[in-house]
Amino acid sequence: MISIKELNKDKLDDFFQYLKIHLSENGQKGITLFQPLSKNQSELSDEWKAKFEDGMNNKNEGIGWRKIWVALNEENKIVGHIDIRSQNQLNAEHRVLLGMGVDSNFRNLKIGQNLLEFIIDYCRNNRKISWIDLQVLTNNIPAIRLYKKMNFEQLSITKDMFRIDNISYDYTSMTLNVEN
Repeated sequence: MISIKELNKDKLDDFFQYLKIHLSENGQKGITLFQPLSKNQSELSDEWKAKFEDGMNNKNEGIGWRKIWVALNEENKIVGHIDIRSQNQLNAEHRVLLGMGVDSNFRNLKIGQNLLEFIIDYCRNNRKISWIDLQVLTNNIPAIRLYKKMNFEQLSITKDMFRIDNISYDYTSMTLNVEN
């Protein structure tokens, strides 16, 4: 049984521990590259921690805010997360950027789908939000398949967006209108 809870500041250290492990798996044997980072770059930096913490402090106002929810298993361990954040430009307050991940030991249990269903409902019930946008590495077929299942529309593919360890990666942009 999985529950989804908004991340509070008192659980931030637990979240950072989960995120540290999650990022360390990026591109490891048998795991698709899910962040545009090399294996050596896939670590939780103080800069990343600050972005999460600063975003949580902004309280959904203006540019720079972020809301985070975590999926907890029966032992109250974080096994996945989903977050939305503001677009970092003026006059785009009606759009949010999506980020998410699931612990590799808990994949294929519909946790990602449950997190997406939760966030889509949250955004549909928030009158300020009209669109959920995301970018995903084009080689991350399981993620793209899930986003399409949840009715995200593919907008574009940016060819050769990243070159990681001398390998070219494309980037797919997708969106979902939550006003419908």
